[in-house]
Amino acid sequence: MNINDCIKYLKNPDLDSKTEFVVKDDYLLDLKNERKYPIIQNTIDFQRIVEKENPEPTTGLFNKLNNIYSQYLDSRILSSVFTGGGVGFIKSNKKIKYWIDLYVKNKPTAFIEPEDNRLVAYIGSEICLIIRDLAFINVFPLEEEYPNLSASPEQLPIKSSSFESVLSTFALEHIIHPRYHIQEIQRILKPGGYAIIGGPGDIYPSHRVPFNFFNIIRFGYYEMFKENNLELIEEYFPSKSWMSILYLIYNTTVRNSWFNKNQFTKLLHMIVFGISLVVSPFLNLLALFMDLITPFDNRVYSIYLALVRKPTENNHP
Repeated sequence: MNINDCIKYLKNPDLDSKTEFVVKDDYLLDLKNERKYPIIQNTIDFQRIVEKENPEPTTGLFNKLNNIYSQYLDSRILSSVFTGGGVGFIKSNKKIKYWIDLYVKNKPTAFIEPEDNRLVAYIGSEICLIIRDLAFINVFPLEEEYPNLSASPEQLPIKSSSFESVLSTFALEHIIHPRYHIQEIQRILKPGGYAIIGGPGDIYPSHRVPFNFFNIIRFGYYEMFKENNLELIEEYFPSKSWMSILYLIYNTTVRNSWFNKNQFTKLLHMIVFGISLVVSPFLNLLALFMDLITPFDNRVYSIYLALVRKPTENNHP
């Protein structure tokens, strides 16, 4: 969405009363209280942090290669067969697209913390309101990947009952109070609207350190859905036990090690990374086979997906 399309959905983050916004040069003005929110890279910064100076880039050849990998390659490799356990993300994206086709397609959608901008493109960037918490990231996004809003998922500056569909994928583990986030999803959903919620399950390695706070298992999700009167329509486990263990190993020994600051160690890890690209397809095939022949009782899984619905007033208990 462009800034003018966003305005009709916005409110004062602290209040749910009627708000009037206008765009003035490089900021958004709240006419009710004259509060100003900077606009940077077409992002409305409700947190006022985007304009802070970024730290100086780390020098050294391998650190430069690390930055290229992190910005351009990591997310694509992660959801491919060249990652140990990457099949789980392939299945996850396939399922999310299936739900989008059934319940989300062609509807204005709030997308909170998108991990994969290909899902934004699949919905349609012109009808997606993209929200990211830029206060809780390690590296600012590339210029072309800035969100529409920089805002806290615990306190969304979005009017109540304003969206028919909401997506929140791999956001909960980076939120200090995840219950508040589910409350906000319920609040901004229209009655009868659907939300696709995804995140880590029983096992998932630390990532985006130090902004990684929780892994929530399915019973925690159940409780938060129940607390907010969200009806669980379907749940899905893209990664079963063997695939999840494979991803845990890959993420710990290959992916996260890229962030090691020692140049020599990073060189060794680049070698390990190259080897992993070759062997990962075969390991994925083996893990898929083991998951096929091993009973799965909804334990030991790395990814959890849920499709939930906000009941209409007539369906409230």
